[in-house]
Amino acid sequence: MCSPALIPVAIGAGAGLLQGSSQASQMRSQAADLQRNAAYLNQAANDARARGLVDADNQRVQTQQLIGTQRAAQAASGGVVDEGSNALIQQDTAQYGELDAMIISNNAAREAYGYEVQADSALRNAKTLKKNAKTAVISSVLGGAVGGLGNSYASGALGNLFSGGLGSGTKAALSTNLNAPMFSQAYA
Repeated sequence: MCSPALIPVAIGAGAGLLQGSSQASQMRSQAADLQRNAAYLNQAANDARARGLVDADNQRVQTQQLIGTQRAAQAASGGVVDEGSNALIQQDTAQYGELDAMIISNNAAREAYGYEVQADSALRNAKTLKKNAKTAVISSVLGGAVGGLGNSYASGALGNLFSGGLGSGTKAALSTNLNAPMFSQAYA
């Protein structure tokens, strides 16, 4: 038989179980969302790297086309394209073109790194949420039970529970029965 003082404790624990289960479910759902977002961020990082390679190669092609245009213009004006200032202009164009290609590659690598950092952060947060989901139910049940215990204490119901579980009416009945004639005859 359950003591009436334990009813609020049981109700609190039951409410805590429902609340903890709901919290755990939400945390697992958020963790799954974070893991999915991390996968998308990793895909974006791979895309940024691939795009950087393509864009850098396109820059190199454009540089070679510009050098070809310069050579054609230099030749059309009657200059020697492989000597003197004409050769220096082509060299500068090639160097600046390669610098532009390297900047494009570097920017793509930085973009990819940013996505990877975000993905790593999302995965760490998902891991934390999963751990918290495991403890949410237990914490909520214990919290509900303690709250119910506090309610029982506040209502005075625990006084009877911790004084042997006997109410004043039960104590009076026992003392009356102990003084009954059956016991008094045995000691007479």
